[in-house]
Amino acid sequence: MSLLDGKMKNQVREALSGMKTDVELVVFKGGSLVIPGRDPTGEQRSTLQLLGEIAALSERVAVIERNLAGDEEAQRLGLDLAPTTLLRERGSERGNIRFIGFPGGYEFSTLISTLQMLGGGDSGLKRASLERLGEIETPVTLRSFVTPTCPHCPQAVLTAFSLAYHNPLVTAEGIEASEFPLLSQRNRISGVPDTLISGERDTRLLGAQPVHAFLDAVLQATSGATAA
Repeated sequence: MSLLDGKMKNQVREALSGMKTDVELVVFKGGSLVIPGRDPTGEQRSTLQLLGEIAALSERVAVIERNLAGDEEAQRLGLDLAPTTLLRERGSERGNIRFIGFPGGYEFSTLISTLQMLGGGDSGLKRASLERLGEIETPVTLRSFVTPTCPHCPQAVLTAFSLAYHNPLVTAEGIEASEFPLLSQRNRISGVPDTLISGERDTRLLGAQPVHAFLDAVLQATSGATAA
């Protein structure tokens, strides 16, 4: 059974019609082995089906399946949860925009908006934000925990993704919190969206904060700079 009905397929086809750059969705799959203390493989079958249905609606989108275990790129990027989807321009080595889990519910809009950003070359960030983003000189990771029933979560993930799009030192992950309960418990996730920011120092942002709040937090995490 298709996950997208006819109306939704038409909407997705129209949304992706303006893409100018080919995009690939690299899905790292896990096995059935359960490692103590780590979440088991999540909804990878549904993830692959959904992404496949999207790719069928645009010649600009391709889905690539890879096994997490033993994969050199997965090891280099420190990936350890499945399914993890890398979203990037086709043929590029970008590994800093990731969604972990099934991008369903409200996060479906996150997925489509990210494809539009990568395929259209426009994040929507204003010049002032891009200038501040350029001040980041050390690596930082943003992990936005979300759920598919949260209407405010896409804004947090998309903001993090837009920062990563422009600065390779920024890694942004959207994580489906209910799909990975052990990870959520370890990180004390009690509400979503909740974005954990890890750099030279750690901090977190609760809620769907505006871009300037994300930049303030990221700059503090990377350099200790005072919020502007």
